[in-house]
Amino acid sequence: MNPGYAGRTELPESVKALFRPVTCIKPDLELICLISLFSDGFLTAKVLAKKMTVLYKLAEEQLSKQCHYDWGLRSLNSVLRMAGVMKRASEDLPEAVVLMRVLRDMNFPKFVFEDVPLFLGLIK
Repeated sequence: MNPGYAGRTELPESVKALFRPVTCIKPDLELICLISLFSDGFLTAKVLAKKMTVLYKLAEEQLSKQCHYDWGLRSLNSVLRMAGVMKRASEDLPEAVVLMRVLRDMNFPKFVFEDVPLFLGLIK
């Protein structure tokens, strides 16, 4: 199933004929953020979703390339879940502050020292 992968063999043509080709597309992260934030009660979800996806895109481009950095859907989903929890726990804080605090708290522990000021610059 994984051509060229060590230890794997090609499927015979008779077996390949039984499978349908499937195309995968990149998920729309902004739309996923928007829906998740709205479902958690964020009134400014459209603006915050845009900010969040732009932040992740810029962080992926500008921060150093580390094997433990994850700027994909898994990381984004974790931040969104925590943002919902924080929103419900501290309803008196502005929504943007809640989201930026969660983004900072969830991403800070994985940064190498040199990337901390860069990320702080992006998040402001």
